[in-house]
Amino acid sequence: MPSKKKMFFSWLWVALCILSIFLIVPIARSVRNFVEELWNVSFFGYSVLFTVCAAFLISLYFLWFRFKIRAVSNYLWLAAVALIYVYFTLKLWKRPEEAIHFLEYGLLGLLLFQALRHRIDDKSIYMAAFLIGGLVGIFDEVLQWMIPRRIWDMRDIGLNALSCGLCQIAIWKGIKPKLPSSHVRPKSFQMVSWFLVANFMLLSLSLSNTPKRVKTYSEFLPFLSFLQKEEPMTEDIHKHRDPDIGIFYSRLTLEELKKIDKERAEEYGFILDEWSEKKYVDFLEYFPGYARPFLHEIRVHIFRRDVKYREGIRSSKPEVKKENLFIAYKENLILEKYFGQTLQKSRYKWPQRTKEQVKAKTYKTSFYKSPVSATTYFPLDEKVRWAIVVGIAMLLFIFNIWFSRRKKLSNR
Repeated sequence: MPSKKKMFFSWLWVALCILSIFLIVPIARSVRNFVEELWNVSFFGYSVLFTVCAAFLISLYFLWFRFKIRAVSNYLWLAAVALIYVYFTLKLWKRPEEAIHFLEYGLLGLLLFQALRHRIDDKSIYMAAFLIGGLVGIFDEVLQWMIPRRIWDMRDIGLNALSCGLCQIAIWKGIKPKLPSSHVRPKSFQMVSWFLVANFMLLSLSLSNTPKRVKTYSEFLPFLSFLQKEEPMTEDIHKHRDPDIGIFYSRLTLEELKKIDKERAEEYGFILDEWSEKKYVDFLEYFPGYARPFLHEIRVHIFRRDVKYREGIRSSKPEVKKENLFIAYKENLILEKYFGQTLQKSRYKWPQRTKEQVKAKTYKTSFYKSPVSATTYFPLDEKVRWAIVVGIAMLLFIFNIWFSRRKKLSNR
């Protein structure tokens, strides 16, 4: 096959892989529900584990029998990468469908390497493949944010990048393909630099996509008005520490939480009761966090507390029971301490008997970190973040000029 045809088909496979990732986003929840009804949601986790083990064994077969490679380091690197995949898959076992990211972006990483071989002939190919995969992963989350009842999640971006990166490590240190050049070429480094800056830019733009900005550009472009109803990519989130609870997040300061709880307990307690027979997701849509933070957050804390309480009571496994009741206990502490007066005015207040029952069956002194409102939390201030992005871009621009000139001088 001519080289141009090989290049075309290599990039065609990359494009098809990216397209399939994007097409799965709108139907992901439906697929999850279908699999859960037909088998069990853990099917996703087992599928990932099976695929990782199969890929590892196939790699061993080709390295040992086809390529006659006897270097122990190759196999150790492949085993290490496989174990990391297994470790993170097991860590995600409570929501095993998220481990599918490993399959999607592991395959994408492999296809990107194959396609980039036609353009990059030095070791920077691994970084280029990783950065392109990372860029696709951020776009994936942006698309997910645009889908109703889906959110933009920094953790998923991390999982996407991790999988693509692990794939490059497996190729680089496990397979060790021969590359024409042992030195990084200026053009290759320039390409890597552009993709690195593109990742930082898109990530920073996503983190700057506040509800206020969404409203501004959707008013200018009316066909985007539906985005105003979506969960924000980023908000001003406060990280609160409490010695009795641990860590929890809120769009409000502690003073604001206490003030609203005191002044609007009657009103908000009535709203909670009025909506108690309606769907939880409808409540969250009607009272979005960016517009009605107190109501939104108290309802999410109540939902998490009650779900974990039911799971804890129903479970026959002591460890599962204890862990779920621990979460329910801590969530109830958050509710009583910072949403207490509103909780008292609603039907969601726990009776004393329930509190004592949960307290007796949990390790109440352990540290807890509530995930409520945590998905849009980012520690860096926006101005500092953009200053870092611009600084990195300028440094890379200067370094590219220096590197290119140095190579020209050394080739004379």
